[in-house]
Amino acid sequence: MSDGPRLLLIDANNMCHRVFWAKKNAKSGGLSYKGRAVDVLYGFFRQLIHLKKKYPEHFPIIAWDRGYARRLAESQKGVEEGIVPSAYKQPRKEAQQEKEQDRDEDYLSLMEQMEQVRDSLELVYCIQVALDGFEADDIIYSYARTYADWDGKSVIVSTDKDFYQAIDDATIIYDAMKKQVWTKERFELEFGFSPHLWVDVGAIMGEVGPSKDNIFGVDGWGPKTACQYVQEYGDVDAIIAVLEAKKKRGKREQAFLDQIPRLRLAKSLKQMDIIPDLPKPRVIRPVTEEALKQFFIEWGFVSLLKEAIRLV
Repeated sequence: MSDGPRLLLIDANNMCHRVFWAKKNAKSGGLSYKGRAVDVLYGFFRQLIHLKKKYPEHFPIIAWDRGYARRLAESQKGVEEGIVPSAYKQPRKEAQQEKEQDRDEDYLSLMEQMEQVRDSLELVYCIQVALDGFEADDIIYSYARTYADWDGKSVIVSTDKDFYQAIDDATIIYDAMKKQVWTKERFELEFGFSPHLWVDVGAIMGEVGPSKDNIFGVDGWGPKTACQYVQEYGDVDAIIAVLEAKKKRGKREQAFLDQIPRLRLAKSLKQMDIIPDLPKPRVIRPVTEEALKQFFIEWGFVSLLKEAIRLV
């Protein structure tokens, strides 16, 4: 058993969105208390208690998105050069701006509750990390990689499949919504290749849509074909070498070679960054059970009172 640090790396934006829409889509509808929406606040704390039950020895690091400077700059350059039609997350950003202008009730409620989550987590034994120009993905990936070098073990909590690239002997993924664990062994058994190659699969497939990251892959290549070629040949460069050596290629294979600049951009956008000088996993502010219980009472979370001790 490792003597290194054990980290519980929580993708906060992902969790907030998941619990919000899970409650909204339930038969009972959204949760409220004294006229205030509490879907996200209640759901987040309920999940946090569940996580501390499941991983009691792991230190919680809660990561938030705060921009995507590198990816935006690279994708904007790609637009200027005619490689891709629009920038990273552009449709999603435009949709959010439209919701803000239209005063969309669901969107505003979600944003307000996410701020309440940030404030209330000061009552919990954890640290919150948000770094200008970086996404929560990069923060989480950086902690997992950095502390693995110190014999640390990490559990990444997210439903985002992009985190498959972070899976290794020291890092697993836990989907708190489906209660599923992804280990290196499970991934390799299911896909037939190493988790670090998931970046290549993601780049080939791309990810385009109103709520997606707006990454343009190879036309006509879906998940089945992408996984097949990565399993058989390896990363993007290896596939390129194999296809270039072929005397006869199918239309799909030729499309792959015709879109190499787009493919390389997609892989760069999919690859998570390692951030230096991360905040250390330690709590120096006072945290008490009494303060957290008072907060639960104020918001009507009486069912969580007995479990409050787990979070402090």
